[in-house]
Amino acid sequence: MTYTTKMKGFTLIEILVVLFIISIVTAVALLTIGKNEQREVKRFAEELTQILTLAEEQAMLQPTVLGLALNQDSFHFASYQLETDKKKNYWKPLQDNLLGKHRIPSDIEVNIKMGKESKAVSHEPQIIISTNGDLTPFTIYVGKQGEKPLYEIKGDADGNVTNTLLS
Repeated sequence: MTYTTKMKGFTLIEILVVLFIISIVTAVALLTIGKNEQREVKRFAEELTQILTLAEEQAMLQPTVLGLALNQDSFHFASYQLETDKKKNYWKPLQDNLLGKHRIPSDIEVNIKMGKESKAVSHEPQIIISTNGDLTPFTIYVGKQGEKPLYEIKGDADGNVTNTLLS
């Protein structure tokens, strides 16, 4: 007597192979998403560094004193205006595409440190760039919102601006 029963279903090996393939695809997807988030922070830090360098050159070529004001959601440059007849000096925001107002992406956090203490973000410029390229020494930290900063943008008094990946 022979019994011929046809079994329906999957073997344990087949199920484990499928689970293994799904875990590999998920791991690759998560790594790709993580790298894209860091790439956005890197791009923003590099852009801010280049804009600061451009502002230094602009201050020397015009010649005019420029200032950088950092807010929670944006940053912009302003030129220092001397009004001799009214005896009033003020900061006039620049309106051009390069040094005008720039939005900070909502998932990126920017903090500025002047000297040994952190400086509050404000509408008035925190960093001053003189007509000879000198600037207020500063450190700007850039990272994901609520996380440890990934990049440090440092400006020396002699006008040297560097962008460093923090470990």
